[in-house]
Amino acid sequence: MIVYLPAVLFAVGLLVVYGSAGRRRQAGTFAMAVAAAWSLALLVDPSATAWAIGPLAAILLLSRPAQRVPSSFEGLTRRGVTIAASMLVALFLASRLPIGENPVLLSAVPWLLSAVGVAWLVSPADQPERLQGQVLMIAGAAGVILCAVNAGPLTAGVAGALALMPIAGERARVPGRLRPAISGLLLLLAAVAIALAATAPSFARVTLFDLSLNLTGPVLLAIAVVLVAGVVVTPLGSEWVALLGVLALIATAPSLRWAALAALVAVATVLERHGERPAWIAAGLLGLMPVLAALGTSSWSPRVQAVGLALGLVLMLFAAGTGFLRVLALPATTFLVMLAVGSLSTGQLVRFQWIAAVGAILLSCRALISMVIRDSRRDPLRDPLIMGLLLLAIAARDSLGLGDLAVVLLLVDLVLVRIDEAPPRRPGWAGRMVELARSSWPPAVTFAAAAMAVVADLQASLVLGLLAALSWAGLQLAPLVDRHALVPAPERPRTALRWIGPALSIACGVAPALLLRMLRLGG
Repeated sequence: MIVYLPAVLFAVGLLVVYGSAGRRRQAGTFAMAVAAAWSLALLVDPSATAWAIGPLAAILLLSRPAQRVPSSFEGLTRRGVTIAASMLVALFLASRLPIGENPVLLSAVPWLLSAVGVAWLVSPADQPERLQGQVLMIAGAAGVILCAVNAGPLTAGVAGALALMPIAGERARVPGRLRPAISGLLLLLAAVAIALAATAPSFARVTLFDLSLNLTGPVLLAIAVVLVAGVVVTPLGSEWVALLGVLALIATAPSLRWAALAALVAVATVLERHGERPAWIAAGLLGLMPVLAALGTSSWSPRVQAVGLALGLVLMLFAAGTGFLRVLALPATTFLVMLAVGSLSTGQLVRFQWIAAVGAILLSCRALISMVIRDSRRDPLRDPLIMGLLLLAIAARDSLGLGDLAVVLLLVDLVLVRIDEAPPRRPGWAGRMVELARSSWPPAVTFAAAAMAVVADLQASLVLGLLAALSWAGLQLAPLVDRHALVPAPERPRTALRWIGPALSIACGVAPALLLRMLRLGG
């Protein structure tokens, strides 16, 4: 009988939340989080209740108004349908992915906590409820993954603490006097990561109690890209958000990795809500993969995992138009998916490749349709073409590793080189260097990345190779229809940091060009 008490406590808390306001509603939300922690103690281990520290603190920090927020009949109907649908989906998933021999109502409590968060995010009554929805989504997702893949108390506590990040994203800014020091420290960490990746290939894993961190060469390179993007192209005062992307990349525990990615999406959509829903769907799909791997049956789980990885990346590419989603969430998601693709079987890889090919076509079609209907918010045509090449390069998984190198270079191009409007042409060599860095010809990063993507895809499949070649050809014609880039530049003073993008573009273009030349001579 005691195993049903967490579900009873959750139901009572939910009734209090929807039947009251102010302190009583806050207490009801608190009771739902306590019920989820109680279920974790019964399902996993009592030490897993360290997860609850973060969501409970976040609930206490988000006060509710004493009076209920007025709403129309349509609004109430929409909210009722949303909460009912999300909880039905949560119960269905809990029944299809049982945790041992435990009752469904017990294992469903963390799922239901996430469902309430989804409902409050989709149909919020006010801004505090929207923030509470993000808190419950992150906490619930971490709790579900902890039930599927057990972790120690420190890992569980850090994963739960990430539920505080939506509040930090809205309120926390680096003070002006500390910004130069923080930016310099992050750039120094990026340089150290590159040096370790180049000189210490055996430096793979660091363990602190039960918290394990992955520091292999590809992960260190991904960390460097995310840190540089956090310093150069994020809004002033928000440089610290790059550390969430770093945590998602280095964490080996699935609960911590995907909770960090969800926290990054939450912070990314605080200032810019464009693309919020596809980004959250992408984070949810990717976070569901370790649960499927641990609890799903072998008859269907591997197929769904490959499809989920591909769909998650495609949705993130659709969402990543501007802001944090473009400069931080997209690189972190891309690197995580690229690392996961390496462990797919041949059959899973074929499914991933088909979805990647369809996603690349849809990205280009969306850009062409928005161009035809003259959408004022359309993205430049070159961006979806580069994103399509990114998808195809990840799907290649060639033996030479050219696809992975192309992914890194394409991310540098998307995140650092083409994030803002092209400046007016300057006279002399300075203007020529900037124009060359933004072009699609040698030695620009776009040329090298596209060439490697085509070579890698031709090794994997003729269809992928033809799609990559067509995307590359489209890049040469894109300047004819892209009169100007519509991606707004972050408000940053004109400093030497603006030269990082062009300098990286030319540097990353020269080295791969030499590598391709060596491969040609060797063949």
